[in-house]
Amino acid sequence: MPPEQRHVYVQVVEGLLQHGLRGQVSPRLRERLRQAGVDLDRPLLPLYPVPLWTRCLHIVVEETYPGTPREEAFRRLARAHVEGYGATLLGRAVMSVMRLLGPKRVMQRLPEVLRGTDNYTEAVLTELGPAHYELRINSVVDAPGYAEALFEAVLQVGGAQAPRATKLREEQDGTVYVLTWTER
Repeated sequence: MPPEQRHVYVQVVEGLLQHGLRGQVSPRLRERLRQAGVDLDRPLLPLYPVPLWTRCLHIVVEETYPGTPREEAFRRLARAHVEGYGATLLGRAVMSVMRLLGPKRVMQRLPEVLRGTDNYTEAVLTELGPAHYELRINSVVDAPGYAEALFEAVLQVGGAQAPRATKLREEQDGTVYVLTWTER
């Protein structure tokens, strides 16, 4: 699917901007987001183009974590995003199930969860060993540390101890990550 046809769903935007950043959306951040194309004073749209959403992530990092090293800022943002997504109607249901599943089954369901966030993500999961997986997604995220922290936070919801997501490599049409955690 061409990049201009890729969109994220409203619950992703709502999860971060209305819940994950609760109390942190300054008037300046609100205005910068509005200028970029996301007006928080109006009902959110059902879909947002990925380039616009990526721009919004960068604006939020600049405004919310000034002076923080870029990768750490995106990691903090990802953790806030998972928390915020858990406060949406759909996110509450998804997170409740994840808490019951345990880390291995959360990992096995991750491709399905990712498909529910946008209209384009395809993920291929390969089990390399107990608590050791490779995940290939068909996109490259222009936010260092963001996807890794997002995966770690999701695994943590599932009860994983010391979850770790590491970008193994970027390819022309995707990214490969290694995800591990400590077995109890």
